Amino acid sequence: MAFKKEQIIFDREIPFVMYETNARQVMIHSHDCLEINLILKGSGHYLIENCTYPINAQDIFIINNVEHHMAVHDGSLSMLVIVFEPGFVWSSPDEYSFLNPFFQHKKAFSNTVDRAYPQYGKMLDCIKRMQEEYTACEEGWELMLKSNLLMFLAYLNRYYMRFYALYENRGQEQGYSRIRGAVEYIHAHFDKKLTLQELAGEAAMGKSYFSAYFSDTMKMTVFDYIERVRVNHAAVLLKTTPDSILDIALQSGFESSSYFNRVFKKIMKMTPGNYRKSKDRTIL
Repeated sequence: MAFKKEQIIFDREIPFVMYETNARQVMIHSHDCLEINLILKGSGHYLIENCTYPINAQDIFIINNVEHHMAVHDGSLSMLVIVFEPGFVWSSPDEYSFLNPFFQHKKAFSNTVDRAYPQYGKMLDCIKRMQEEYTACEEGWELMLKSNLLMFLAYLNRYYMRFYALYENRGQEQGYSRIRGAVEYIHAHFDKKLTLQELAGEAAMGKSYFSAYFSDTMKMTVFDYIERVRVNHAAVLLKTTPDSILDIALQSGFESSSYFNRVFKKIMKMTPGNYRKSKDRTIL
């Protein structure tokens, strides 16, 4: 059977898309992002890699960035699709584990969550609140959406830890865990000058391979990621301290206020001064 690699287009400033669809899929496909499906109505079956799952209303499915999949139905199926990049969740190294269910598959793994799980209703509530925030786009919706996504992923982790012994083989972690040391190093030393050589060393990789691997994993270059970490730190200081913009720039790892202003505006879509005056508290 033919396979298709889909390209996800994010139409907003965050790497997150949510939409309802009843379209019939004609080809097994995959994509670079992570996916959560909530079945709204109808029935059918889901092909995910070598597994076939029955589909019923209120079912939740999770699909990672390499799994080929296709929902097969007669046209009556309607589902809510959530697609996001891992970087949307990873604001800090402490949040890596939120995505473990997508990657640490064991032989007993199932892409669908058992509806008998006692906290299944809370997971549905998280999805409902995400949809409300995504649709309304009221002030601070991005932070509210991310908070509810993290809550959903926390329940998801608890489910897989309980029923699939998710953490039994920690030594066999692959994929994203390979750059964990480098990312932790960035978060610990973002206020200093960072080189590709030292970051590659933290991941025990050569510079070229590390650079390509990081970009493929995080969907941004390593230096774009460093800039985002620095801007996040600066945004907090702008809202919580009276320090000058130059002092905040230097404390956040920028060598000059002009460079800081340029990068901050590129990421936050406003100048540091305007951000300090605004009511926006979104951290990306």
